[in-house]
This record gives sequence, C-alpha cells and structure tokens, in this order.
Amino acid sequence: MARFFYFAVLIALMRVSEAAKGAVSLDVLTFDKVIAAHPVVIVKFDRQYPYGEKEDHFKTFAERASSRKDLLVAEVGISEFGEKVNEALRERFGVNKDDYPVYKLFLKGDSEHPVTYSGDASADDLTRFIKVEGGLWIGLPGCLESLDNLAAAFIAGDESVRKENLDNARSTAENLENDEEKKNAKVYVKIMEKILEKGDEYVTSEMNRVRGLLEGKVKDDKKEMFKIRINILSSFQVTSTGTKDEL
Repeated sequence: MARFFYFAVLIALMRVSEAAKGAVSLDVLTFDKVIAAHPVVIVKFDRQYPYGEKEDHFKTFAERASSRKDLLVAEVGISEFGEKVNEALRERFGVNKDDYPVYKLFLKGDSEHPVTYSGDASADDLTRFIKVEGGLWIGLPGCLESLDNLAAAFIAGDESVRKENLDNARSTAENLENDEEKKNAKVYVKIMEKILEKGDEYVTSEMNRVRGLLEGKVKDDKKEMFKIRINILSSFQVTSTGTKDEL
C-alpha cells in the first residue's frame, strides 16, 4: 500500500512539474559540454520534479529570457533516491538540498567558477541578476533599454562622463511621447542626480530603503511603483567584481 502511494505521489508531481519553456535540462554527461558552448548560462539546481510558486517564477523567467540568443537557461533535476540522478553535480557545486532552488550563473564557458544567486527567486529578481551579473539586458517592468544603456555608461564613467550621460537622459526623457515611459525615464534622471550629489553608495542605500517600504503594508499602486524603482535602480548596479563584463 505504501509503495502504491509513493508511485501515485510521484506521478502526480510529474504532471504538476511540466518542463519550463525556454529552458533545457542538463545532466552529468551534458553539463560541461553545454556550459562550454554558451557565453552565459544560468542553471537552476532543484529537486527532480519541482513545483510551487518558485517554479512558476522560474517558468516565467525562462520564457522571458528566451529573447536573448546569448543567454541559455538550464535546469538540473536532482534526486536523492534510487539512482540519485545528478547527485554528482549537486556535490560538485556545493548545492544544499534544503536551499532548492539554487541558481548559479556561468560566464564565458567557465564551468568551475559560477556566480551564485542569493535573491528571492522571483522572475523579476532573476532578471535583475542577469542584467547585473551577466551584463545582458532583458526587459524589466518600468525599464527602458536606451535609459539602461545610459545608466550603465553613467555608473562606469568619471564625473564629466556622468554629467554628459545625465544630459542625454534628460533629453531622452523629454522626447518620449508615451506618458508612462516619460515618467519612468524621469526616475533614471533623478537617480543620476542623486548619485552625483551623494555618491555611488546612494544606489545601495536607496535600494535598501525601497525594499524596506515594500515589506510594509502598502497599497497595490504604491507596491508597483516601488518595484519599478527597484528595477531601475538595478540598472545602476555593477557586477560582484565591480565591473560590467563585455560579452
């Protein structure tokens, strides 16, 4: 009876866990070949048949990321029972099963030194992670590619370059016809002004402040506004090594 119940649960989980569109499955035989063949790969290490809210976010992210030809989204399904599928990969990368899902970003074919993701595993936060650590633009709610490019040039430049990019951002904002885009573009401008006034640390302090506000009781319209501000602030972040890689 217990054995029947186990298989019934297993079949149910397999039905719930449909393969994510835009993602490829890796195993111990294909892992290194695939990593070596792509400039940027983000890999989700998870139980063999994942389900739930975080898996839904992964599916949203994988479909969103499919627009980038230079980014591969992959997943490694791990089982601690039976044949212990992909257990060797779990051990190789120090993945704790209590932390599932665990995301690791592999850059330029380096299969030994990935960047480990530490966010909340939401689709938007994973997208920010790719933008910051991978240097790849994927549209986030409220973000504009032209302003994101100016933000990257701004944060990487000296004071004269920053002032030039601030002028360009102001001009871009004024020339936008869409009211919503114009409003969001002005957020980029305001952030640039604050960085010139207070220094680079403004980005981190403001990010922490807005995240704190999100944790409180706020109305839905305010919540969306705060999320957009966080998305735009992430455009002014640099990689964990302090630079934006050219991929």
